[in-house]
This record gives sequence, structure tokens and C-alpha cells, in this order.
Amino acid sequence: MPSSAYSSPSQPSGRSSDAGQARAEALWGAFASALTAADFCSSWLSLQCLQVADVRAALLLLEQGGGTFVPAAVWPSEQTDVSYLAPAAQQCLSERQGKLLRGQPGALVIVAYPVELDGQLQGAVVLDVAERADEALQAVLRQLHWGIGWIETLFLRRRNLEDAQTLQRARSALDVLAVAAEQARLPALAMAVVNDLVSRFACDRVALGIDRRGRARLLALSHSAFFEKKSQFVAALENAMDEALDQRRSVAFPPVDVEDAAMAIAHRDFAATRAVCSVVLSSRGVGVGVLTFERGAPFSGEEIHGFEAVSTLLGPLLESRVELHRWFAGRLVDQARDRWRHLKDPRRPGFRVALALGLVLLLGVLFLDGDYRVSAKAVVEGEVQRAAVAPFDGFLRDAPVRAGFLVRKGQVLATLDDRDLLVERQRWLSERGQHEGRYRDALSKHERANANVALAQVQEAEAQLALVEEKLLRAQIVAPFDGVVVSGDLSQLLGSPVEHGKLLFEVAPLDAYRVILKVEDRDIRDVRVGQTGSLVLAGLAGEALGFEVHNLSMAESDDGRNVFRVEARLERSDLKLRPGMEGVGKINAGQQSYAWIWTHRLTDWLRMQAWTWLP
Repeated sequence: MPSSAYSSPSQPSGRSSDAGQARAEALWGAFASALTAADFCSSWLSLQCLQVADVRAALLLLEQGGGTFVPAAVWPSEQTDVSYLAPAAQQCLSERQGKLLRGQPGALVIVAYPVELDGQLQGAVVLDVAERADEALQAVLRQLHWGIGWIETLFLRRRNLEDAQTLQRARSALDVLAVAAEQARLPALAMAVVNDLVSRFACDRVALGIDRRGRARLLALSHSAFFEKKSQFVAALENAMDEALDQRRSVAFPPVDVEDAAMAIAHRDFAATRAVCSVVLSSRGVGVGVLTFERGAPFSGEEIHGFEAVSTLLGPLLESRVELHRWFAGRLVDQARDRWRHLKDPRRPGFRVALALGLVLLLGVLFLDGDYRVSAKAVVEGEVQRAAVAPFDGFLRDAPVRAGFLVRKGQVLATLDDRDLLVERQRWLSERGQHEGRYRDALSKHERANANVALAQVQEAEAQLALVEEKLLRAQIVAPFDGVVVSGDLSQLLGSPVEHGKLLFEVAPLDAYRVILKVEDRDIRDVRVGQTGSLVLAGLAGEALGFEVHNLSMAESDDGRNVFRVEARLERSDLKLRPGMEGVGKINAGQQSYAWIWTHRLTDWLRMQAWTWLP
């Protein structure tokens, strides 16, 4: 059948008689007083057929949900067969524009027009009219265009009503959530929620149960501080809650929609002559609790939607409070159950592989042995350190070297002022000459006693002169061997006095070193003389130096810790080392299991604490 497109609308006009006027008034009265959507659509379609002349049949289709369109009204009566209008309605809905469908001259003429609201297709109206001119058919389309505004008003009213109901449900749910959030502990939260719900929704009783290992357990009952957990009433109530939990949906008895009703056997047994409704509180897709409402009158669908809005917001909060309320053992059991469920899930092969690898790693840690090494801070020292001290009391004249200088054997380290010594040498030379003269004079006079005295004075002067000469030789402090100056910087003390025996420099050789390991007292039991190890110095981080433990010295304090000085000898002597270089050394202490290596310090600490605190 050919079709033509819809043109610009215009106001329809028509003739009316007295009977038609009375009929129109009756239809307008029914339209204005329509209480239901069905009455509204039926009276509206009748008015359209009244204003469009020579209509044989009419059909109004409206969207029911999910893209399904069903008849909302049929004219002239509900028993009229309008199935032949279905193709025209389908074409109008698919193309979403007004359609004029004609057959042969004198045959039927179908006018179809879509019903849209905010760009969304809501339905279509289809009229079977008598043959007429194209201008008259365009007038029919215009009449339908203007008349569909009343249908849009119906949808707007329905939408406003739904929005108001949704807003009211959200307000109630937020109020209940605010009441629940004020309570920090689970029992107080449960009691506050059920007491608020029983008054808010005008119920006789409200109960809250939580999921415990797949079974509902009653937690709070409105206006009841205590209840007998083993009573028959509580058992029946928990069975009803289990019924809702198992189906993961709201269950009401008597049911609101018989065709879409959930199984309510336990609810029927519990309700007796009352009405009962249970809604599931979910969090992350898992049921965590159940709210059960009781009263004498049946529950409506809108009330059940309100209960579900409350449960949607209350579920996550209830889950968090339950987790905080539970003991560690209960949480551990839940975690183990979840992991076991994941292990059995065939969709999670990666979890099984990870668990198997974890078990293999755990067995390896427990039963495989590894190298146990004692770690300690290490410092390099010269194997021999020679001290250069002041040979006598004097004044410092020159100090050409300081710590860090490389020196050769016999090189001057410092020089003391020798002017006083030169004067003293001259004095003793003079006295020796005088005593020699007296000695010769006494010999010439054969005065034996005076000769012996003079001889003794000569010997005394020679001894003092030899002492002065020795001091003059030692006025220059020289390096005892080739090495490096480890300590001493006198460049800023020239001219200052020095005391006899004062340490001026320390010199260490360049080819003989030892390592001092500072081992903590908790690890010293595992260190023995003759053990080997490796040392990594900060200045030679890329090379591990081998050593052998040579001696275990006494304990000393180091940064508030008690440590033992362990001396070790390096295996190589051709390294570019300097005394004072620091690093970390590890002493090989034998074979132990990895579990013992990683946990022995903790177990030792626990033993010590137990010994300290236990009586």
C-alpha cells in the first residue's frame, strides 16, 4: 500500500449536531474525571474518533517496558478486532513518523501517528477511516498531532509521580542511613534501625538478621531489648529470613504480584494471619543481612520499593559494622572459606597455580638449608700501626706531613726546636774542658783526691753531653717504614709546646691490613676462629674481599649497642686499600634452614622477653 508523509499540522474543524454535542460533552466529562490510565486512554481515543469523521476502528498502543508495545485502548469497544491495524502500527513505530496507508479505491484507509516524549518513542495511535481527499487526511494527521499532547500529559504525570515516589524513597533511605551511621557498634546500630523503621513505615514489628555462614541469625527486634534465641518464634523468623537470603530477592506474603511472586513457604508459616515482607541487605552483590517487616494489612508494591531502597543503602554500612564487631578468629574463618571457594572455582585456574607455587615455596623455606652468614659492620686497619711520639719536652718547629700522606722510611715527619739543646751542648762542652784542665793540674801536683774528683766531673759532663747529642739526633721525628700517616695533623700547632711522650703521628704500612668486624652480642655465639667470610667496602662496592677470622676480642659499646671486635685477615694484600675504609662483612657460620635464618632473631627476642616478664 502506498504511503505519504505527514505535513504541517493545523487545527481540525468539524460539524456537530445536538446529539453529537451531547455525546461530546459526555466524553469530555469522562476524560476530565478519569482516575486510571486505562480510563484516560479510552476516553481520549473516543474523543479523537469523535473529532475525526467516519472512523471505523481505532487502536492506541503504549510502551509497557523493555520495548514492548501493548494496546492501551480500542475503539469503538474492547471486543473490536483491530488485528488488521497491526502492520500499520509496526511500520509507524519503526519509522517514527506519521503514515497514510491506502488500498484500492473504496478500500480501507489507515492513518497512523507515533507518540513521542523527549525524543523517546512511547507508542502509536492508528485509525481506520473512510476514503477522503488528501487534504482531509492531512487534517486527520494534524488532529492526531494536537491530540497526542494529552497523552504526553499522561506520561508527564506518570513520570512526575514516579519521580516523587523515588525522591520520597531516597529521603526515607537516607534518613535511616543517618540514624544507623550515628551508632559505632553493631548491636546499637541494629536496635536503632529497627526502631526507626517500625515507626517510619507504620509496622507492628521489624526484625534485622545478619548472615552467619550462610544462615540468617536474628540480631535485633524492634522495641525488644532481649529475646530468646532458641524460641520457636525466633526459629520461624530466621527460617523466613533464610528463604529471602536463598532467593536473593524480596519476599512478601501475601504476594503483591501473583505471577512474579517469590517462593514464600516459610513466610506463610511465619505470617499466620499477618502480612510479612523480607528484603535482603546486599553489599558488593552478596547478601549480608535481612530486614523483615510485619503488620496486619498487606504490603503494597510501593512500600516494598521503599524497603528495598533502605536495604540498598544500609547493606554496605551493616557489612562494615559486622566486620568490626567480629573477632579475629571469625574473620580468619571467613577468609579461609572465601579462599576455599575460589580454589574450587573452575574459572580461577590462576589461583590454584599461585597456591601450588606458594606451597612449594613454603616447603622449600621450611626444609631446604641455606648458607647462614653473620653480618657486621667492618673497618680496615693497618696490621701494624707505629706511633711517633715526642722524644722530650720542647717546641714544635716544623711538621711537613699530616694524616693521609704517604711517607717513605726515614722521611721527616716533624722537627722540634733544637736551639736550647745547642746552647746546652755548648755549656756542657765548656764544663768538660774546665774539668779536664783541673784533672790535668791535679795529676801534675800529684793530688790524687782532687784528680779523682775532677775525673768524675769530666765523666759527668761527657754523659750530659752524650744525652744532649742524642736529643739533637731525635729532634727530627722520622717515619719508621714506608706507609701512610693514619693520624696526626700538627700544621696548625707550629711553635706550640709538646710534652715528652705525646702522640704526634700514627703510621701504618701499605701492604699489611686487618679487618675489624663489629659483631653484635646476639650473633657472637655463631662466630669461631678460622671461619671465612666476604667483605664489601664502600670504596670498592663492586668487589667482594675474602677474609679469615683470626681473633675474637673483648666487647665494647658502639652507638649504644654492645658489640664484639672480631679481627680477620684479608686473603689478598695487593689491594688499593687505606686504613679507615668501612663496609659490611659477612661471616660464613654454616648451614641452616631458611626458616631459621629468617626468624631466629625474632624467636630469640621473644624468648628474652618471656624470660624478662614471666615470673
